[in-house]
Amino acid sequence: MEQDIRFCELDGRRIAYATTGDGPLLLFGGRWISHLEEDWADPRARSFFEELAESYRVVRYDRLGAGLSDRIPATAPKVEADARQLGAVHDACGEAQATIFAPSCAGIATARYASASPKRVARIVFFGAYAARDDIPEATRRSVVDLVRVNWPLASQMIAGLLDPHGSGDEIAALSRYHRLSAEADVAAAFLELDLTADSRAFLPKVTAPALVLHRRADRTVPIGRGREVASLLPNARFVTLSGDSHLPWLDDRRELHRALAGFLGSESAPATDDAPLTGREVEVLRLVAAGLSNREIASSLILSEHTVHRHVANILRKLGQSSRTSATALATRNGYI
Repeated sequence: MEQDIRFCELDGRRIAYATTGDGPLLLFGGRWISHLEEDWADPRARSFFEELAESYRVVRYDRLGAGLSDRIPATAPKVEADARQLGAVHDACGEAQATIFAPSCAGIATARYASASPKRVARIVFFGAYAARDDIPEATRRSVVDLVRVNWPLASQMIAGLLDPHGSGDEIAALSRYHRLSAEADVAAAFLELDLTADSRAFLPKVTAPALVLHRRADRTVPIGRGREVASLLPNARFVTLSGDSHLPWLDDRRELHRALAGFLGSESAPATDDAPLTGREVEVLRLVAAGLSNREIASSLILSEHTVHRHVANILRKLGQSSRTSATALATRNGYI
């Protein structure tokens, strides 16, 4: 599987975006700094995107000033400009609606975009996201931004260790190199300053799209309390904690992450067909049963109690006239219920 890199324009500047796979549009929000080609050279990142691309048309892009996009932004970065870049890439994809995957700081621009264009956003996955970083003292924020600006090699290594706390020496060195290839020091510092001072609390309550807020329990970059705040401000959100302490989605246990995504993204087509005897929720549960999840894992993915999942499974078996989960899955698959 390969990526197809193209460019779209915004105010006369070129934004690089990459497409992989076919299916419903899964659009990734712009990360702090990124580089589409270097992502593809990282086996861990590439395999993560390829797994998603088996079911979705995965689209990623580099923010203006970073990666393959035009490296000289016209003005200092702002949340409004980031939201417009997200919209420009969405337009270039040629689809009316998108599911947006918003990792970390991308959640801020995504919240603004989704609140302003609700009909264009089908649903949102926030991963390691936050509404604001006012938990960081001003002096600490300033020292980190200044370090990036004046000693980018040292700062990139320090940040790499924070993002991948269990990385080997070679992995930390590779991630540090990735950062330096993705952006120059002044641009990386400007983005970091924006990402640490921006506040999406005014936008999140206006986001009407269904949202899944995923956060690793021991995330060392963004504390889990920041993720809980995002979920509490969204009117239609599920909050799921994942094990691990890495901030990048392709690190730690990806199986747990994909299970949570399957329970949420799989519900895009969850409503039962006219001739299906199952409710939309039962279809969701049966899809996860078919994926091999236990009742406890399904409960975690769908934010239900284990007792409720047990009741759904019992109803599914009764409605389909089957005595086992395996036979119910086989029958539902043959009849097109899932």
